[in-house]
Order: sequence, then structure tokens, then C-alpha cells
Amino acid sequence: MTGASLEAKALRCWTEVQLDLLAFNLRELRSRLPRQCGVISVLKADAYGHGLVEVATALRNESTAFAVACLSEAIELRKVIPDHDILILGSVLPEERQQVVGWGFIATVSSLEETVEYARYAGVRSARVCIKIDTGMGRMGIWKEEAECCLQTLVRLPGILVHSIATHLPVWEEDPVFSYQQLQWMESSRAFFRKLFPGAYLHVLSSTGILEFPDSAFDLVRPGLALYGIAVPRRHQYRLKPVLTWKTRVVNIRQVEKGRSVSYGRTYFTSKASRLATLAVGYADGYPCSLSGSSAFVLVRGRRCPVVGRVTMDSTVVDVSELSDILYGEEVVLIGKDGEEEILASDIAGWAGTTAWEILTRIHPRRTARLFL
Repeated sequence: MTGASLEAKALRCWTEVQLDLLAFNLRELRSRLPRQCGVISVLKADAYGHGLVEVATALRNESTAFAVACLSEAIELRKVIPDHDILILGSVLPEERQQVVGWGFIATVSSLEETVEYARYAGVRSARVCIKIDTGMGRMGIWKEEAECCLQTLVRLPGILVHSIATHLPVWEEDPVFSYQQLQWMESSRAFFRKLFPGAYLHVLSSTGILEFPDSAFDLVRPGLALYGIAVPRRHQYRLKPVLTWKTRVVNIRQVEKGRSVSYGRTYFTSKASRLATLAVGYADGYPCSLSGSSAFVLVRGRRCPVVGRVTMDSTVVDVSELSDILYGEEVVLIGKDGEEEILASDIAGWAGTTAWEILTRIHPRRTARLFL
């Protein structure tokens, strides 16, 4: 029995993070890109629920830079990664701007006014910024129609060092034509950007863009979900290896006669005499309540066992009638591989009507232990 297996024996619910697969996935993504293209590894939301510090350490030799969502994540990352550039993708609070400049982080700016505020805190150290252009995401950034005028003013601001210019593509899979229009706009603006900011990088592609249109990479790319081994769209899944396995345990086993109701709301009744197992995982751990009444299943000894009744705060019931000798404390796979069967985060997302991003980042770090392999 491995050390991780021994450690897991005392756990009700845990994830296993196979750190070496991070570098495998990143190298696979790099193999699709032009040789000179750099990689900003995206580690926001505690590295998508995988562990910020551990993931950063595993990827430090493979990454050009790192990206996080907010100042607190950037500070936590800087304490273990002293030399890499750290890009803050989200807008920070006005009260945090001085710290961003002081720490030397790269701030994402979405307006001339915001950039002016950063310039106020520049001194011996310049304020480093990434200029966000809104080419269609509609969330943050300088409107592309206003970019030329705004950037011609911004370039004259003292104390501002433009690290990069970026945009984001919201509909790769749903509307590739729109995505191509965004890429074409960035390409047509390249010479203008280079003239104003000769040393600045351009970056557009995130995980799906790298998988779908690697030839459209600019100077840098920003892989997130794909680093962790989940491909969107799914047709690229064969290229990647999921890094995280999520497990729980059987804490109760019952023989139930036909016609018995299960869990809150009495939404499920057994259609025949059944063997049901209660698992030590619920929506407080991050296992979605919206899996209730879906086609969701878990894996026990490599067999699919369907979820029955409503997922509750601390527990979930599954039908284990096909397993005659199931034991209390038995391991159950929620995400991961067991024998020939596998459940991906994107499978749970499909059953729950959400995204793989949400499934991974909602796994509760205090209720769900994290083991690094």
C-alpha cells in the first residue's frame, strides 16, 4: 500500500492530485504552438481546485509566467515563486493598486482612467500593466472601437510599463466565426500595437483556443483548464491526462424493498428490491445538488452505480445492487478512473448542467482533503 493509500484510509472525502501530469499536459499544449510562443499558466481559484502552491512549483520550469485572479492569490504565489512574472487577470480594488505596483505584479487594466490611477503609485518601480481590449467578451476591457484613441493617450502616461495587450474569446466552440473575427481584429491591430508599445506581448488564446486553433497564437497563450487535463471541446480529450481524482467512502449500506422513497422530497422510489449505499459526500463538499434526478453515476470497483434521490448537504445515495459484497468504508470514485471506466469533471458538469470549471473549483478545500502524488 502506498503512502497516499495509507493516508486516504482515514479520510471521508479527498482528492488525489498527480502533479507530474501537469507538466505532461503543458508539454502537449506547447507541442501545438509555434516554438517562440510563451506560456502563462493560469492558476486562479487555487489552481482550479488543485492547490496553488503545489501546482505552481510543479510548473515553474515549464512556464513563462503565471496568472491568477486577484491580489491575494498573487501574493500567495509570489512567496513560493520569486522570479516569474505574475499577471492578475481580474480588476483589483482601488485600495489594492498601490500593493500591486509595490509587489511588481502585472495589473490588467480596462480603461484609461484605471491606468492613470496606477501611474499615481509608480516611482522607482514602474506600474506594469496588461491592457485588456474588449473584442466581444463584454465583461471588461477597453472597447475595441475606442482602443486606438485610448492607447494613443495611454502611451504618454509617465510611470506605466505596458507588459502586454490581450483580449478574450468567449465562444470558440459555439461560434467559431465570431472568434475568427476577434482574432482578425487583433491581427490587423498588431502593427499599431507594436508601434506604440514595441516591447509589449500580445496574447489571446486560452485552453480551447490552443486546442482548436493553435496557428492563431500570438506571443503568449494562457492555458487554464487544459493544464489540469480537461479538454473543451471533448474531441481533444485524448491529448490530455486528467490530474485530479476525487474519491469518497461508503458509510452506510441498506437492503431496500420495492417502492421505498429515497432522500428529501421523495423524488425517487425504488422500482425493485435494491441495495443502496450512502456516500460521505454532499453538496457542502462540492458535489452538485443538481445531480439529483440526472443520469449521474459513481464508480465502485470499476462498476457504474447510479445516483438515486436528492444529493444532500453531507451525503449522497447510490444504487449498488450489482455489487453483492460491498463493504463499509469502501472507496468510491466521483471523478477519475476505476478499471476501464472513467468519470471526467466534464461528465459531472454535463449531468449537473454546468461547466467543468465550476465542478473543479467548487470542491471544498476544508471538507475535502487534498493528497499530492
